[in-house]
Amino acid sequence: MHRLKLSIHEFFYTLLAFPRAWRFMRNHRLWEGLRQYGWVARTLVVIGVLGAAYVIFEAVDWYGSHADAPLSAMMSSESLLVQWFTELTESLSEGLLNWVTLVLLEVVIYHFMRKTLQIILKKDVENAHTFKPFLNAQIRMIIVSVIALTVEAVILNVTEAIYGGWLFWIFSLFIRSTMLGYVIADNYNEQFDLSIDQSRRNLYRGHIGICFGLGLPLLLMLKIPLFGTILGPLVTSVTAAIVLREKSDLHIIGYQMNEEERATAEKKAAKKVSKRKRKVT
Repeated sequence: MHRLKLSIHEFFYTLLAFPRAWRFMRNHRLWEGLRQYGWVARTLVVIGVLGAAYVIFEAVDWYGSHADAPLSAMMSSESLLVQWFTELTESLSEGLLNWVTLVLLEVVIYHFMRKTLQIILKKDVENAHTFKPFLNAQIRMIIVSVIALTVEAVILNVTEAIYGGWLFWIFSLFIRSTMLGYVIADNYNEQFDLSIDQSRRNLYRGHIGICFGLGLPLLLMLKIPLFGTILGPLVTSVTAAIVLREKSDLHIIGYQMNEEERATAEKKAAKKVSKRKRKVT
């Protein structure tokens, strides 16, 4: 019961922190410094060239299929602009463009999280603007996202098979939101060198309410095309940094292992020592 009360408290506390995070972003101008990621600009150029090539290809293909009456076709529901807009909105939620958007936003999410911690904790990462730290963060985000999506699919499929009424819709909203919040909160734990398993255990033990509080607004913002898709993950990452800094002692005492984890770590350490002794002898 105590854990449930704590989760409810953290959920509402996190929701109320979003306005603070927005003001924090604006007052500290967190977007400044993005130019130091020079390799990002080169990536954007490549994507822009590919996008331009796609537009030209689609225009040629459309003109070929409407060569008899191009002017009248431009005013109909088969208009090239209508076709592009339809494909864009569909892609933002379920296609290739969504993945491209997430990959590009990881640069900004990575920067916003690091910048926030640099301000509130005086914590900085050496050479954080280089490609390797970002690549490691991107790989980790992909792995964590796959884990979250797999767990979400298994839980919802099993639950729906048992009961698919209106209660399932509420439960589904909770699971989807919590998994989204977990992915964002893992970015915070990553800054303190927690492994993926340690991060998962840390959030599951005491911060389910924060994950839900982060994920629910993010889920709603992602429903808004373009504006919400871009702004949602950014303000959510800043909120995660602020709330977890206030509600977690990770930045003070670090990750605390339980007895089982400590025993496993001691066994691994003993194996490493024995291997070193064998190499010496």
